[in-house]
Amino acid sequence: MNKISINLCILILILPLISVVQNVHAADGVDFTVVNYETREQDIDNDGYVDQLRIVFNVNTTKSQTPISAKVVTTFDQYPNQYEITQWDNFTLTNEKSLSRSIFVDAWKEGKYIVSLIFLNSLTGEIISEYQLGEYNLMVGMEAPFVALNVIAEHEGKTVDDNFNTGSECKVKRNVLDNIGHRYNKTGEVQFLGAPWISPSIEPGENTPNNDEIDCSNWPAGKYSLKLIYHNSLGYSLETWKNFSIINQPAPSFNLNVTGQNMEIGSLCFITIEPTDGTDFSENQISWTTIPEHENVEGLELNCKMWLPGIHRIIVNVTNSEGISATNGVNLVRMPPLGDTNLSAWGNQSVTSSWPVRSGGEVESEYIGYIATGIGMLLLFLISVIVLKRFGEDIQGDFSTKKSNINSEGLPTHRDDDGHLWRQHPDGQIDWWDENANMWIPFQ
Repeated sequence: MNKISINLCILILILPLISVVQNVHAADGVDFTVVNYETREQDIDNDGYVDQLRIVFNVNTTKSQTPISAKVVTTFDQYPNQYEITQWDNFTLTNEKSLSRSIFVDAWKEGKYIVSLIFLNSLTGEIISEYQLGEYNLMVGMEAPFVALNVIAEHEGKTVDDNFNTGSECKVKRNVLDNIGHRYNKTGEVQFLGAPWISPSIEPGENTPNNDEIDCSNWPAGKYSLKLIYHNSLGYSLETWKNFSIINQPAPSFNLNVTGQNMEIGSLCFITIEPTDGTDFSENQISWTTIPEHENVEGLELNCKMWLPGIHRIIVNVTNSEGISATNGVNLVRMPPLGDTNLSAWGNQSVTSSWPVRSGGEVESEYIGYIATGIGMLLLFLISVIVLKRFGEDIQGDFSTKKSNINSEGLPTHRDDDGHLWRQHPDGQIDWWDENANMWIPFQ
């Protein structure tokens, strides 16, 4: 009785092995034996969940060479779609020893996977044997696909991602990764939408994100909504976006700083453009206009050291890269050279070019001054003759008395070609005599 029980136990232990070890003889005479096979569950990211299957099989043959193809078919159901991955392992068996090989299945999404193992004749494609390995619930252990989109710009000395001016240094950064898609050769296409120009294509990275930069420094002003979209063939659909605005540059803002105002010719004199907001004007277009005209008027600074005495009007126009411009102007007064010992020599009437020709802050042409002087002298002469003949010497005496009543207070004076009387103070300030108000008026 005990002997019978022992035999039954041995038989029970042997029966499961009979289905694992199979001698397969295909119709074309292939000698092939599957010694054993198994499915091992593994946790590749050590988070306590199964995320990988290792299909291990051991095979042999009695022939010198037998070409075999092993195929693992993995099916994943995700309603309403079903995804199937096929993996191949092609090898050649010899009769020297058994061969043990493995095929790995990495979960690409969380859920149920159905796995089967198939052996085929590599030469004819005929199925030799097929095994259903069962169903497995797996988690994802590989890094999931992702996309990222960022905008980085420099504005007023700060790094920003929105509301910056046209012409600012600007980059659009794109990042795409699909380790899972590369694992099964199921990557997809990346779409980039919202840019004003055609942008270069980008492929997803495998082990590290694939990234690139798009220069947006020359993009026109406006509101932008950029989108980065990615789909692969394993059910992943990703999308990210970035909204931002590019604003037109404001008109250039600047002051004109004058060194040498009301100073004598030959003394230090500069007219300098100074941006009020600290903006770099080196890339802007600068146009200078001077009245009267001068040479070498360009750049951010003019040297007016040797400009002739008189009033000079300076007008500056600055245009930025967007075609937006601003204009500023200033009047410059340059004086004749002062004597070393005799301050009154500065008012010598023979130096007619050293005085302003009008009191209104404008510069008259030399030729117009000559014509006006001639006409004025002629009219004055005729009027004087008529007055003297009609009223006699008394009127002349009264006229002389009236003229002599102008008191320069001891300051040097000069009468210009238009008949205006000027005087100069020791600090360089000049006044002109207003005959209607009968008083000295500071020249502005």
